[in-house]
Formats: sequence, C-alpha cells, structure tokens
Amino acid sequence: MEPADIVLTKETFEVLASETRLTILKTLNERRMTITELADDLGLAKSTIHHHLQRLADAGLVAAGDDGHAWVYYALTPEGRALLQPHGSTRIRVILTAGLASLAGGVCALAIFLTAPVREGPVPSLPGGGGLPVPEGAPVELLVAGIALMLVGGFLVVYACIRRRNTRAAQLADPADGGVT
Repeated sequence: MEPADIVLTKETFEVLASETRLTILKTLNERRMTITELADDLGLAKSTIHHHLQRLADAGLVAAGDDGHAWVYYALTPEGRALLQPHGSTRIRVILTAGLASLAGGVCALAIFLTAPVREGPVPSLPGGGGLPVPEGAPVELLVAGIALMLVGGFLVVYACIRRRNTRAAQLADPADGGVT
C-alpha cells in the first residue's frame, strides 16, 4: 500500500491543534475502537469523544466503519495513518537496499579474492633471499571482508522481508486499512 499524501490546510491544523484529538489519533493508530472504548481509555465522556471524532472525520483523518455489527468502529483513514506513520515502508526499503548493497559488496570481494592471480616468490626470511617459492595472492582480509559483508547483507535482506511480511499481514488483518478480514 503506497503512502497517502497529506494536504495540510488551515482546517487540518485547527483539527490537529487539540491535544485530545491527537491522543485519539494515537490511540486509533494501535487498533480500531468504538466510542465507548475510546471514552474508557481516555477517561472522557462519550459525547466529548463523539465531538472530537466528528472533527477528525470531517478532516478526513478518521472514518467510521459500519461493517454490519451492532457497534460502530472508528479507525484511521490512510491519510490519518500517513500523518502518524509517514512513509512507513521507507524504512523497509532502506534496510533492503543496504542489505542488497552489502551482499553485492561481499560477492565482489569474494570474486576478487578467488580470481586474484597467484604469484610465486622466494621466502623473504632466509638469508640471501633464496628458498622455496611461496604463492602470493589476494590478502586473506579480502576473504574475511567478503564473508562478513555477505553475512550482514543476508541478515538485512531477511530482516527486511520479515518486516514487510508482518506489515502486510497487519494491513490485511485490519479492515480499516482496506484489507480483507
């Protein structure tokens, strides 16, 4: 789900100027709730909650979901969610990109290590420079760096995929996000 664009108008700022309305938005960010649940959680009268919900609904930040049940649940609209969680998928994209870059760096380091030409030279510790030929290739540090980069990259890619899967599952489980129950 792509993040919603928020147009901040004078009316939107007036709606957001209330501490109570901000608290309602933050509470609805956790899950959808009825007026009674909100009133109990916030310690306010139902009429007060209803008034604030109407203002938030008029601003397009909250919507009442009438899904055929006896209770009316209020939930954040995509605009309301974007206001509290601006571009939530951006974090996942950054982690995934860093993981892929790390994997690519690790593969390159390993490829350089494995394809480095091997030269033979004399053992330098013997007097006169003579001795058995010793192969000289790419430094071992390149091998270690390649393996470390691949491990870190693999971990980041797996972590980003798990976060994305959990985010999508939460969106599908919450009908307020437009998902399927």
